[in-house]
Amino acid sequence: MQAKWYLRAAEGGNVRAMYNISLCYSYGEGLAQDPVRAKRWLQLAADCGHKKALYECGIKLCAAGDKVKCLMYLELATRRGEAAAAHMRDVILESLSVVNAQRAMSDADKWKPRTLHPRPRR
Repeated sequence: MQAKWYLRAAEGGNVRAMYNISLCYSYGEGLAQDPVRAKRWLQLAADCGHKKALYECGIKLCAAGDKVKCLMYLELATRRGEAAAAHMRDVILESLSVVNAQRAMSDADKWKPRTLHPRPRR
């Protein structure tokens, strides 16, 4: 039942609900497990600046081998107060060349959270 409310709030532009609905789809809690939808909602929450979503996207990018983009996401999560992201960011930072690290940090400096406009109610 709670998942339906999260979904409704997420569709209305609530960023925390976007993150929560990504978890519901990931783990199949309240909704059928759907990794594609989970990833889409997680990415949207990250694009809107949700710190935990930024962190989790960073971890997924690292696992996929994109350390530059991973570092950018982890830096953004750290700046927003996600404590777990700081350690991981430092580990990734050590593994990158200076040029790639600077590029990731520059991308983080330029990044702006996405602004959503909720759909008008009928």
